[in-house]
Amino acid sequence: MTRNAWLTVLVLFIAVGIGLYLYLPAGQSDSAETQPPTTIEVVRSSLQTRVSETGMIQPAQTIEIKSQFSGEVADLKISTGDVVEKDQILAIIRQEPSQARQVAQLRAAIQEERLNVEMAQRNWVRSQSLFEKGYIPQKEMETSQQDYQRALVRLDLAERQLLLALGGNQELFGRYRDKQASDTRPEEFLVRSPSRGTVLEVLVHTGEIITSGTATFGGGTVLMRIADLSHMRVKAKINEVNIPRVAEGQAVEIRLDALPGQLFRGYVSSIAAQGVKEENIVTYEVAIHIQEANSALKPMLTANIDIVTGKLDDVLTIPLETLRVEHGDDMVDVLIDGRPHPRKVRVAFRTDTQAVVTKGLEEHDRVVVPSLKKSSPHT
Repeated sequence: MTRNAWLTVLVLFIAVGIGLYLYLPAGQSDSAETQPPTTIEVVRSSLQTRVSETGMIQPAQTIEIKSQFSGEVADLKISTGDVVEKDQILAIIRQEPSQARQVAQLRAAIQEERLNVEMAQRNWVRSQSLFEKGYIPQKEMETSQQDYQRALVRLDLAERQLLLALGGNQELFGRYRDKQASDTRPEEFLVRSPSRGTVLEVLVHTGEIITSGTATFGGGTVLMRIADLSHMRVKAKINEVNIPRVAEGQAVEIRLDALPGQLFRGYVSSIAAQGVKEENIVTYEVAIHIQEANSALKPMLTANIDIVTGKLDDVLTIPLETLRVEHGDDMVDVLIDGRPHPRKVRVAFRTDTQAVVTKGLEEHDRVVVPSLKKSSPHT
């Protein structure tokens, strides 16, 4: 073979190689594009509509403990986390000097008014006797009777003032009235628990001066907070867009970040009548009663809630990702004879993952799931 022939063969071989190099990728790409698309069958099913939000675990009722009397915290009988029973002693408050002086003055006033009542009563009895014997006129006898009644009124007023100074404590008032309380040392008052519960926090220390719950406009010093942890609830803020779908009594599924894998159940117990606007977003506070008592439920735990707002039975559903919008219409691609065909549909309801279709699809139709694979850019 001549040299020119060898050159001709070599050129042809190189040309064929370049052609194959340029052709094969395009051929493979075309092959990938001819693969059948992923589809999902349209089926009838039941669908729950939900409102999902994040809230916080709280006791169903928290009691603020205050003292009826101002004074010094002489002793604290409990600590944070203690379980207390009804009527258990929580703290001892020593009467403050100013209140002790006021009480002493009021007790002295009561003693004086009692003497006045006794004297007025004797004068009235004597006047009645003298009037019956004709020694004094009727008017003088009636005047002594009125003096006696006025003395009774003043005594009653003095006793009421003492009762107010003692914060309405009838037991202590009776001791002072009956002269059983000391006149020389400050009184010590017992603060008792109004119910069984757990001490959430103690807000005062021994030796601290407090104000009574009736002595000031603000309501006095809060000594501690107690709650029954066997009855818990979730407080959540629901966006104004979703609040019309929420109603009292609706079932709620509750999951806690601190207890993964555990499901708690509850129901909507109350909805705030008025919303709160924060950062231009209006929310309504919703309280959810937790049905199961569980010692693992602690105040301030984060709770993820799903409020079941309704249930749709025997409806056609498709995944949201199969939907697209064209010129304001909801569209899907339906697989017919192996090829996708666009079709307009009517969507009646959407959840986070599903759409309910009422027109445009039939049961067992297959809708195309859009591919996430991107086409290679042309060079």
